[in-house]
Amino acid sequence: MEREEILRKIDIFKELKDDQIKEIAKFFYIKEYKKGDYIFTEGDEEPGIYIVLEGIVKLEKETLEGKTVILRLATPYDIIGWPVLKDSKPTSTYTARALIDSKLLYISNSNFLKLLVMYPALAVRITCDISKRILEAYDRLKSLAVEKVEGRIATLLLELAEKIGKKEKDKVVINAPITRQDIAEMTGTTVETAIRIISRWKKEGIIDTERGKIEIYDIDYLKDIIS
Repeated sequence: MEREEILRKIDIFKELKDDQIKEIAKFFYIKEYKKGDYIFTEGDEEPGIYIVLEGIVKLEKETLEGKTVILRLATPYDIIGWPVLKDSKPTSTYTARALIDSKLLYISNSNFLKLLVMYPALAVRITCDISKRILEAYDRLKSLAVEKVEGRIATLLLELAEKIGKKEKDKVVINAPITRQDIAEMTGTTVETAIRIISRWKKEGIIDTERGKIEIYDIDYLKDIIS
């Protein structure tokens, strides 16, 4: 897929004309990462901005206690890497790592700033994208504080089903090597608790897990938990 065609699928660029898309495509480069590769790490200066094209990227942050928390999973056409200014330098606030083999579109911070000068309307769309992510983060924090663990895991599986799930006859298949550890880190619980809930749901026929995928057989059951 050509870079111009890719950029037309990204919300923040949809209002640009074809000649403008062609011009800004020159600033972007495609990068490929193997499963487990680090794309950037928390504290990196000038991390750049990335658009996920293929695969899944795990966004992680280390707590003050030294524990790893998974903020979210970035899937195709998600933008990651928005840096913050630290000592006047753009700095990443989390770590991004490929959960599976992934392909991303990359632009440096300096070149992205050039685009904002060339096309000021982009700043408005970027603000909207960042605001959306902030709201998602707020909802996740609220969920961690209010919902029971079972509800948090159900919410996570429903989000994954919506973003990367594929309908296959009587089930929805999430093709991603998501471990119990990942589920625990994304829902603010222990691995033991995640294992207990997942095992019970498997026994009841709600879901099944195989190597590299999760199968959901009763999606209404999960929805009822959080309703």
